[in-house]
Amino acid sequence: MPSSSGHRRQAGLLLPLLVFACTQSNLEPENARPLEPPPSYHSWWAEVEGCTGISAPLARVRWYEAERLINREAGTEHVGAWSPPHTIFIRSDRLLFEAGVKHEMVHDLLQVMEHDSPVFVRCAGM
Repeated sequence: MPSSSGHRRQAGLLLPLLVFACTQSNLEPENARPLEPPPSYHSWWAEVEGCTGISAPLARVRWYEAERLINREAGTEHVGAWSPPHTIFIRSDRLLFEAGVKHEMVHDLLQVMEHDSPVFVRCAGM
């Protein structure tokens, strides 16, 4: 089992992929369809609320799964994307990728696309 520092290293490697997805307005979700949040999202949301110190109903988020999340301009593909005020897209093959889903949840709770606030840095890599 990886140590907590191993988890931080893994999260640090994942963050660049997720960072780019959240800041791109030209991200195209392919074959997006509404998603009923799985039970794990409720517990993850509670964890992210605890970390950020912000409480909000999970039901405010409009969830979608998409076969692919592509930035055609940059030629990149992404795990998830947040769109203000409360829309989150998750790639279909990553619906239970905890770090990616929590990353987008932090965007929604903080209502920011940027990744530079101390709270975002602390909570997005949970």
